[in-house]
Amino acid sequence: MLALGILLLTLCVFESRADGTVIILPNHTGWRDALGYYRVSGEVENIGDSAVKDIWITVTFYDSSGNIVGTAYDHAYLRILLPGRKSPFEVLLTTAAANKVHNYSLKVVATNADPIPERLEILSSNSYIDIEGSLVVAGEIRNTALDTAHTVKVVAAFYNATGYVVATSYSYLSSQDLGPNETASFNIVLGFNTGRVPLASTYSLSAESLEYAMIPEFPSAAILSAFLIASLFTVAIVKLSRRVQS
Repeated sequence: MLALGILLLTLCVFESRADGTVIILPNHTGWRDALGYYRVSGEVENIGDSAVKDIWITVTFYDSSGNIVGTAYDHAYLRILLPGRKSPFEVLLTTAAANKVHNYSLKVVATNADPIPERLEILSSNSYIDIEGSLVVAGEIRNTALDTAHTVKVVAAFYNATGYVVATSYSYLSSQDLGPNETASFNIVLGFNTGRVPLASTYSLSAESLEYAMIPEFPSAAILSAFLIASLFTVAIVKLSRRVQS
């Protein structure tokens, strides 16, 4: 893992630029897939106070001599990015020059947008390796709104043990739409043929429809902190009770 991390850092010398309040997080990675194409997987974050849309990431690729060998671009997985939210992205270089890529630079642009209500709630998720060796993230999502959520999309970022994004993926609900207070299951697959499954240690999920954003999940670190505080408080009460009794 250490050798792989050093290799990724060598390949991923980069210059990240931001437009307005959207930034490219530094935990992206560059890698070649089974077809020999070069992919850049990462995340953008809205660090501003207003929502943004039309988030496009442009990657310029260079060879070992510093010459430009290609340019590719794609949009972030989430269409609307609320303040404080992140979205995965993946940009793919499909030309024959992919095997010449030594490093790359990134740039992101976005425009202001009206915020959308937070009405989609991910109720649960778990991951497993299927019979083909692919990593599957399965879960349930609910529409808490009074109206139908159209074209519901669930997205995932997969991280290695040190927090770098080693792959991204997404899927739409089988029916695409989700009625008021309706619950549906989702499956996101990271294919075995990507070669990235052994690198994935954790994942994060987000969701979006044409009308709604996801309700933020309660951070696990905050849950742990609350549990520790409650435990310490209980211990303190027990000790105090024992002193009073003695």
